[in-house]
Amino acid sequence: MSCRSVYVDEGFRPCVTECATVAFRVYCDDRAQIFEVSADALVTYCGGASRRKRDLLVAFEDAQLEILLVAARKWTFRPTEAVRLGLDEFQMVTH
Repeated sequence: MSCRSVYVDEGFRPCVTECATVAFRVYCDDRAQIFEVSADALVTYCGGASRRKRDLLVAFEDAQLEILLVAARKWTFRPTEAVRLGLDEFQMVTH
């Protein structure tokens, strides 16, 4: 699927899950999808200082454009489950 407009839903505040991921909602045109970016990816590719909740959220905010690029490439509409973005997805996009 090719998206014309991809953006983070500002009404869905990104949050750290029990699985040490940051969950956020992305809109692609008129469809919403939940994504989760792993703590490992945030530390390795997005400048996260540590796996602490605050550091993960700061890294997410600082690297939001890069994360959106990865999410757009990994876009799969699954209304009942989150799409996980880990080290492999970031490595494919950044290298």
